[in-house]
Amino acid sequence: MSTMYALDQQLALFKLSGQDATTFLQNQIINVFDSNNAQPHFTAICNAKGRILFSLLIWQQADTLSVAVDPTLANQFTTYITMRRFRMDVQINKTQDVVPVIADTSKGQVKDIKLATNTTYEPISPDAFWGIFMRSQLPWITQDSSEQFIPQHLSLDQHQLIEYQKGCYPGQEIIARLHFIGRNKKQLSVRQIDQTSHFKNGQKVTINDSQVQLCSPVVEIDGHLYAQIVENKSRD
Repeated sequence: MSTMYALDQQLALFKLSGQDATTFLQNQIINVFDSNNAQPHFTAICNAKGRILFSLLIWQQADTLSVAVDPTLANQFTTYITMRRFRMDVQINKTQDVVPVIADTSKGQVKDIKLATNTTYEPISPDAFWGIFMRSQLPWITQDSSEQFIPQHLSLDQHQLIEYQKGCYPGQEIIARLHFIGRNKKQLSVRQIDQTSHFKNGQKVTINDSQVQLCSPVVEIDGHLYAQIVENKSRD
């Protein structure tokens, strides 16, 4: 049997329940959650200025939603949901009933993350966790990068992960305006980093004479250092 690796140190898992839980969450996220898909649904919640507050992974489990956010944003996420549910039937609780796991830490992608009930899995390393998102070409927002980027700057439009005409969600007007006027000049990419660099997630730095901003920590993969960066698109 292949080894499974737990991501419970890198993902804070919540259960959203109640009659209005799905409707409530659909009104907050930047795309449409498909409850029939067994794979984790990647999405984000933005502030009123269109900048991403939280990355989310969502799974449908019976009549509840399992939602993963970065642990550094767990308290903020709880507060966000609690303050906006008003009279809607929505409950949020942190859960340890299930654990996010993945089988392949060298080739696995975000779509391969599953929920399991067994808690005896091997822990995944921080570098291997970030490698999952880099291979998937997806960002994962932490406290250091929260409210720094709009979805298009992280290339979520290239993954068809932005819905421009669904019912209003926070930041939609700004996000849609950028789409329809066609003026997005930034993109997410993975860049190999010099061994002597001491960059931090969210930091604006100069790499090869170009001004960029990190959207991940610098991690070691296959003996080399890498980071996700937001850079200007090529003019070609």
